[in-house]
Amino acid sequence: MEKTFGDLVPFADPPWYQAIKSPYYNESHARLRAAVRQYVEEELRPHAEEWEVEGKIPGEAFKKHAEHGFVAAAIWPLPKEDVKKLGIKLPGGVHPDEWNAFHDFICHDELMRIGYLGVNWGISTTGNVIGFPPIVEFGTPGLKSELVPQVLRGEKRFCLGVTEPDAGSDVGGITTTAEKAKDGSHYVVNGAKKWITNGVFADYMTTAVRTGGPGASGISVLVVPLDTPGVTCRKIHNSGVNASGSTYVELDNVKVPASNLLGKEGEGFKIIMSNFNHERLWLSYQANRMSRCCVEDALLHAMNRQAFGKALIEQPVIRAKLSEMGRHVAASHALLEQLVYHFSRSTRAESDADLAGLIALAKVQCTRSLEIVNREAQQVLGGLGYQRGGRGGRIEQISRDLRVMVVGGGSIEIVSDLAMKQGLNSARRKGAKI
Repeated sequence: MEKTFGDLVPFADPPWYQAIKSPYYNESHARLRAAVRQYVEEELRPHAEEWEVEGKIPGEAFKKHAEHGFVAAAIWPLPKEDVKKLGIKLPGGVHPDEWNAFHDFICHDELMRIGYLGVNWGISTTGNVIGFPPIVEFGTPGLKSELVPQVLRGEKRFCLGVTEPDAGSDVGGITTTAEKAKDGSHYVVNGAKKWITNGVFADYMTTAVRTGGPGASGISVLVVPLDTPGVTCRKIHNSGVNASGSTYVELDNVKVPASNLLGKEGEGFKIIMSNFNHERLWLSYQANRMSRCCVEDALLHAMNRQAFGKALIEQPVIRAKLSEMGRHVAASHALLEQLVYHFSRSTRAESDADLAGLIALAKVQCTRSLEIVNREAQQVLGGLGYQRGGRGGRIEQISRDLRVMVVGGGSIEIVSDLAMKQGLNSARRKGAKI
């Protein structure tokens, strides 16, 4: 585990890639890293800019993604028994029983090296990442037996329907309603969901609905088939992530079988919140790798660009910028490794109690750092960092994609406050007199 890996560009990869000793990784992690790196370099990066401009991922590319095991690997926690029963081969030949939180970390981190967040979210089935775990954990046996095999094989896709035109980080404020029929056979759903990633090409939406009174206690979760009469999906054109399939979903008297309810009525807020720790970790992984892409491209440019008779890297001000960028990514990665280690060795109750605030803080750290690193990278590249495509293509694209990282999964203002509240609660629970 003390072998170097990659191009060894300073700060462009985690320390263990440069043979820095680490207690977290073993041979299976190294195999996964190599497999994902090869896949990204050969099958994704050459096409990323084209797919982002076109605003969609070719069906054949997604089919290959599933065949390589990436669709199954994207689900956390991995449904190991289902993966084994279905004979799905995970990337790098990692056995399902070996798969842990660090494999999850490596997989998402390496896939983000493409630098185009919309392409990553489009092909890596972001809708499955954030929308399917509640089915695995809270779905009825019938619902799971029908959907789990289809999703793991890449035959069906999910999206998560929480955000609404007038309710984002305030999940308890959603207004989409679900009224149960008198005979109890189905619900009638009315409302709208907005900025739903993968919605235009998903088959199902894990949907937060109001079945009771105001506030969190009135929320439930339904699995809505998106081919049901009354469902309308329309692509939203945002500043970035064009290939991600951001969607406005209208629900007009949509009949959903009562058997598609997750958990019980009124448990929806708990179900949604159960997903947030991993979602915010996943966003943090991606944000920090996006920062690394910026460092890598800026440093290589500085090594080659001649100005005032010498390479840019010879200018102290440029080295200072790159060093500052490296400080951000190194600190963020160290925090993420510590959280992943604890996350992988805790029960759900323990991680919810101990890590929710720290994971929220990690998201703030990684996304605010991304804002700074991307800005500095654009300064190093000058006009090339403002031009779409070419040597500065990843940096320019990230400048448009990063805003969704700062807002998605809970805005930094909301999750910063959550981090402080959770920190105080945890300290008091452990005996602090504050």
